[in-house]
Formats: sequence, C-alpha cells, structure tokens
Amino acid sequence: MYGKNYKAFTLVEMLVVMGILVILMTMGIAAGRFAIQRANRVQHTNAADQLYQGLQSYYADNREFPDATTFGDFDTALGTGGALEKYIDSKAFDGGSDATYYYSVEDPAGQSVLVCVSYGGPQDENGQGGYCNGNGFGSLPSGTSVQKKELDDSEFATQVEDNGGFVIRNDWNAADRVWE
Repeated sequence: MYGKNYKAFTLVEMLVVMGILVILMTMGIAAGRFAIQRANRVQHTNAADQLYQGLQSYYADNREFPDATTFGDFDTALGTGGALEKYIDSKAFDGGSDATYYYSVEDPAGQSVLVCVSYGGPQDENGQGGYCNGNGFGSLPSGTSVQKKELDDSEFATQVEDNGGFVIRNDWNAADRVWE
C-alpha cells in the first residue's frame, strides 16, 4: 500500500514554543501590573489634587483653611454641611483604589495646609510611597517636614505615616466608595 509519511513537530520544538509562550505571558502580566499600578497612582494624585483645589476654594471664601474641628474627617468634610461640600461633589469624588488620605493644617492661623495620599493601600501597607499637595511643605508641627510631592516608601513612612503632624487620617475603601 501507501507508505505513510507523517509530518509533525518534535518534542524539542514543542518545548521551545511553550518556553517562548511562557516568557511572553510573564512579560505581559508584568506590563499589566505596572499599568494598573500607574493608573492607581494617577487616580490617587488626581484625588489629592482635587481635595487641595477644594481647600483652596474654601480658603478664598474664609481666608483660612479649615482646622481639624471644622474639617472633621474626609467623610464629614465632603458630606452634607461639611467644610468642602460646596467645593467638591462628594458623589463624583473618586479616591482611587484602597488608600489612606491625610490632612494637616500646619499653623495656628490656618494659612498652611497639606493633603497626602498613600499609593500602597491603607497606611501604605504595600510600601509604594505616596503623594502630597498643598502649600505647607516643610512645616509640620511634629518637627518632621515633607519636602516634595512624590515620596518613596521610606520617605512616606518617615515624613507622613509615622509622624504626628497629620491631624486627620482616613482610609478610602475603593470597593464601597466610602471613607472608613
């Protein structure tokens, strides 16, 4: 009869192709994680900037930033009757993925303020650092001083998370879009 001539890939060729696929998948997953992390950072940065813009509007009307009692916490400040209610739409506010937000009025006259956010989850548990915005750089009452907007994990822990200068500290729960 006919002589059958089978054409197929060898085991070595299949293993090489599978190895290449594993390498490509690993690179794709790493790039995806980086993109998600970067998107979360942008969202946190935008939320902190939005809070600071609301505080600037409050300042324009009141000639001082809200003190800890007037501000309350982020949920109170953004809620009905809160210090920032007429400047920030609380229903449209999006704090990004899980994070901790910090607020400090750094002098008794209410002329310096700083708003910070952790990039690495609540209290920067994943060690990714954070972001600060405001006009109070360099003057926290605790004696430590935030000197720049972007802080790596050790700077964030030392200058923001571990010091007592931030009078308000709230966790943002992304899943429920609420302050805790």
